[in-house]
Amino acid sequence: MKTTADRCRKAARSGASARRAVGVLAAAGMLAAAGCDRATEPRPREEQPVRHTIAYLKSLCDGAESRLVTREITVRGFITANDRYGEFYKSIVLEDETGGITVAVDQTGTAAEFPFGYVATLHGAGLRLCAYGGKVGIGIGAGEQGAEGIPAEETGRYLTVEPPGEERHTARTVTIDGIGPGLVDTRVRIDGVRFVESGATWCDTDPETGRTVTTERTIVDEQGNTLAVRTLGSCSYAKEPLPEGRGSLYGVVDCFSGKYSLRVTNRDLLFP
Repeated sequence: MKTTADRCRKAARSGASARRAVGVLAAAGMLAAAGCDRATEPRPREEQPVRHTIAYLKSLCDGAESRLVTREITVRGFITANDRYGEFYKSIVLEDETGGITVAVDQTGTAAEFPFGYVATLHGAGLRLCAYGGKVGIGIGAGEQGAEGIPAEETGRYLTVEPPGEERHTARTVTIDGIGPGLVDTRVRIDGVRFVESGATWCDTDPETGRTVTTERTIVDEQGNTLAVRTLGSCSYAKEPLPEGRGSLYGVVDCFSGKYSLRVTNRDLLFP
């Protein structure tokens, strides 16, 4: 026969079991709720696409002739040069607040696909950074004269373009003696200069072929500082005379083996 004490002990054991069951169910409910919350949470910050600067991208090639980009490096910048006037052949220039970089593309008609002043996003993974003459550019591979062009059928994989919206690129106003490494492949404005070769055309003509050839002219400021202005023979205004008097030039700063030059972009010049 069960005593009153036995019955009490049995009841206590039953109550404890019930409490444990309730606890287990409650814990399961909390885990399920947490799982739902995690499913609806945004991805952690480190998993989101990260945008890098052009200066950082170029730094990956520091000290090397070429370097393959093996991870996703995304940069975004204004298109500051193309072949609208034949000024840049099979290449465009991108610029952000930290600098610029020339992107080699194996196609002509870049002005239509990469309009001046538009914004482009460059996805670097799989491309190769190349240092040629001390200047870093990027393309599909390394050639004898720097980066090789991204095939036309693959540009959409590495480059996306969008209108600038309210964004607008503004060229930096600089002086000739203020040009240095940090301005390479950036678009600048230089005021108060004149061409030394008064009366000459932008490009010389080969007497044998009759074709215009890539030519360097010289500008000088009021302090006597000089800078070469390099114009491709394919430029649409190659045979036109240089502007007279003093004025302003817009262009991308180029550099080869420590020598700086200016390449006019979008035919922007202000002369009387």
